[in-house]
Amino acid sequence: MAKTYQSDYPIDFVILWVDDSDPEWRALRNSYAPKDHFLVDDREARYRDWETLRYWFRGVEKFAPWVNRIYFVTCGHLPSWLNTDAEKLVHVKHSDYIPEEYLPTFSSHPIELNVNRIPGLSEHFVYFNDDTFLCRSIPKEIFYRDGKPVHQARLHAVRPGRIGSIMPHIYLNCTEVINEHFDMHEVLRKDRDKWFSVRKNGVSAVLENIYCSKFVMFPGFRNEHLPVPILKNTMDTIWNLNGERLDAACRHRFRDVRDVSQFVFRYWQLASGNFVPEKAENLGAHYTISSDRELVEKLCGYVTGGKYPMLCLNDADEIDSEEDFEWAKERLLDAFDRLLPEKSAFEK
Repeated sequence: MAKTYQSDYPIDFVILWVDDSDPEWRALRNSYAPKDHFLVDDREARYRDWETLRYWFRGVEKFAPWVNRIYFVTCGHLPSWLNTDAEKLVHVKHSDYIPEEYLPTFSSHPIELNVNRIPGLSEHFVYFNDDTFLCRSIPKEIFYRDGKPVHQARLHAVRPGRIGSIMPHIYLNCTEVINEHFDMHEVLRKDRDKWFSVRKNGVSAVLENIYCSKFVMFPGFRNEHLPVPILKNTMDTIWNLNGERLDAACRHRFRDVRDVSQFVFRYWQLASGNFVPEKAENLGAHYTISSDRELVEKLCGYVTGGKYPMLCLNDADEIDSEEDFEWAKERLLDAFDRLLPEKSAFEK
């Protein structure tokens, strides 16, 4: 018999979006353009629009009808097709919750790090990027079980990226915060059943945890690149204990090698033991879109076939040309339209 969980608490979704075609936004971004491109990430891939957002809303309505509210966060602009009168939709502008001294921002980090300030947001919420989609029906328990967030418990030694890549630095910065407050060996001993259970985490995760447990402190955590359940209380705690570190990140207009990001909240929930372990493949999958047309066709099949409950289709600047981008976008839009052909209540 399947285990039942207490789930009478509201769960909200939070999603960030930017309209890269907005001329006022582009002009403002250009006026703050960073001079040192080695320290920051201002690639076009961080902003370009795949026009898949309406399918995100369709997927939520069809596959997660239990959601309490959807907080749609932008700098102020909106898609022309969005029905702002939809019952569950709350449009939140950056200026509605982000302290004035951090604005304007062209980095997702200040937007993420201040989400706990959004008026009315539930204690239990799920953070979405606009490249993560629901592809089949999901229960509340994929995110929370008895009030605890669900994560794969997997350590991961952070390694350098390509020249100019700043994300490994950010992963290390987040891990540094965790090592300031937690002893890895004590954490692993206390929650041994969560970290070393093959049934709960899978063989490869347990093997990696065993390897990483030989380090003196946390070497890093595996990032799922999927929607992340985050407790507002977790965010409040880290702001109280490491406010200066978060404040410094929020003052950077663009992604910066010195930043911490929303990853720190999941890492904290893992280190504190306030989570329920689950195999990553039971949660979803992450793929980076490239110019490999065979890969794109495979991803279209994953969308229409519902292979994964959640799917991240990441644009990490691995598409070689505008022609390849337009071709991949057309193929993915066709796949989403076959999966979710009907308008949602979030569309005019």
